[in-house]
Amino acid sequence: MKSKFHFLIYIFVLITTNSACTTTYPRVEQDLKDYDHKIEKMNKDFSVTPENTDSIEWVKSKLDHMFEIDQYMRNYWSTPIEKDYSVDERNQFNQEFFKRNNKLDSQNTADTKMLLKKYEWFKISVFGEKADNQGWLLVQHADLDVEFQKQVLTILERLYPLQETKPANYAYLFDRVAISSNDPKNRKPQRYGTQGQCVGPGQWEPWPIEDEKNVDKRRKSMGLRTMAEYKALFKDICH
Repeated sequence: MKSKFHFLIYIFVLITTNSACTTTYPRVEQDLKDYDHKIEKMNKDFSVTPENTDSIEWVKSKLDHMFEIDQYMRNYWSTPIEKDYSVDERNQFNQEFFKRNNKLDSQNTADTKMLLKKYEWFKISVFGEKADNQGWLLVQHADLDVEFQKQVLTILERLYPLQETKPANYAYLFDRVAISSNDPKNRKPQRYGTQGQCVGPGQWEPWPIEDEKNVDKRRKSMGLRTMAEYKALFKDICH
């Protein structure tokens, strides 16, 4: 359960400081090196298998790989908490890791686009539910390319009534696109209440929702739990 919601939490850690770090902190540098080494090894291990986009099995293994490095990176955002960093150490880590976050997301987005040039989507009837979920999560995290997210949203809107993608995936991506505009004037209320932020220890609140009094009805239609149940999931995640 925890991994599914990392993208809702750690995105808010990315911009915790705008100050410039002038001091190098040894254990932060070591943790960053450990991360770089792990990602390099994961990519090297996967590259042993020759690329073959014509093979459904290879595409599924590619999605597996992209999902794994995505989750490893997002889990690594918790390093400052796990290592009990000082404020200055946390600032340095956040500034340096933000670059790594964007680099990995950009590469995964480019690779997902490459796959979708051949396949409209990772349809459940062809690739299975796991690939559908992994593909969706990679697009959900493609925040540096909102136009791409919008294109995929249009595809999922057509496919979820056909049971070729999970309805919840469409709901999450709809909300992500609605609130992700770089220009606040272009942001729209979300429809399903899936996107929000921690507002205190154990407390999470959604960003503005259209017709909020009926949100649970819409959530139920997409296979989502109630807002109260959803908020409760963040009790041990929001620090």
